[in-house]
Amino acid sequence: MRKEEIREILHRLDMERKKLIAPRLQQLGLTVGEGQARALFCLQGKGPMTQRELADFCMRDTATMSRNLDKMEKAGLLTRENNPSCRRSFLICLTEEGKEKAEQVRRIFQELDDKIWGDIPEEEMEGLYQVLRKVEENLNRAVDGQEN
Repeated sequence: MRKEEIREILHRLDMERKKLIAPRLQQLGLTVGEGQARALFCLQGKGPMTQRELADFCMRDTATMSRNLDKMEKAGLLTRENNPSCRRSFLICLTEEGKEKAEQVRRIFQELDDKIWGDIPEEEMEGLYQVLRKVEENLNRAVDGQEN
């Protein structure tokens, strides 16, 4: 069985990915490791959403997301606007500067994907995708089992 080896490869891949992307995100003025780039990417792709929705998409707890949003709001990247469907929440919206930064993040992510996947054929990527989805389902079941 290669479970331990696969786990170690996944860890190394994540570390190498971070080494590639961190300098580029820092050049944009984003704090690496806090999910700011992912938040911009999600808002660009999905449009305005509540803090809870954004935290879920970015897989962050709401307290961490709140701190990130405060920093990003101070940097002029987003605003919190009244949510017409719920008076107790706000919609997180990109400013024009945030839209520009989100587009730069999208390009960085695309370049990273190009480097990661290189010349790997689509059918091999599809097989890997199917296996990783099963791993994700197993992890989700394990987490759900812990919460109950």
